[in-house]
Amino acid sequence: MGFMRGKLMNVKSKPKCILCVRKALQESYFKYHYQALESLKSHYEQWRIGYGDISWDDYLHKLQKMKYTGKWIKEVIEIELKK
Repeated sequence: MGFMRGKLMNVKSKPKCILCVRKALQESYFKYHYQALESLKSHYEQWRIGYGDISWDDYLHKLQKMKYTGKWIKEVIEIELKK
């Protein structure tokens, strides 16, 4: 709540990303975290074909261990694995 000229007023708080303090845009994620999630989802099918029907969690664990997996992706993987 905010205070203005002796009166208490309601201040709407903008939803924050579940991973950082930035404004959440979709699915509780900041723009780049959301893009990372979408990238994970879009590449999953290719991994399923290549690995013979790999589970979502196994896919995330493999990506998490890879040296070249980016920071935004790894942060999203942490949250996705907790679901």
